[in-house]
Amino acid sequence: MGKKYIGRVNQLIRQKVTQLLLTGSNDPRLAEVTITDVSVNRDTTRAEIYYSIIGSSEELAEVQTALDGAAGWLRAKMAPTLRLRNLPELVFVYDPSLAQGERIEALLHQLHEEGTPAAKPEDV
Repeated sequence: MGKKYIGRVNQLIRQKVTQLLLTGSNDPRLAEVTITDVSVNRDTTRAEIYYSIIGSSEELAEVQTALDGAAGWLRAKMAPTLRLRNLPELVFVYDPSLAQGERIEALLHQLHEEGTPAAKPEDV
């Protein structure tokens, strides 16, 4: 499959999954899930859906379980609207970038609050 086609499929699956999680799911564990990216393999048999959530490791495990359980439901709901020859298997993968970004932002804020002077480069 061409890169343009795979890119469109990635975008379409991301939109559909996001929409279904926001409007169609009644599982409260999925309320705060953010879909960050989708990566469909070349033959469109597998879609890795990257998600992020702010919370503890226990909450993350619960969300992963809920997403794994909802994969079949999401796939069935998307099937009539995607019109793909092969509807990919949905695999959810945690994306830690949002949590890492927040942690870095908190550290920078803490340094700013403490008034730590910025390191000055020494003349070489």
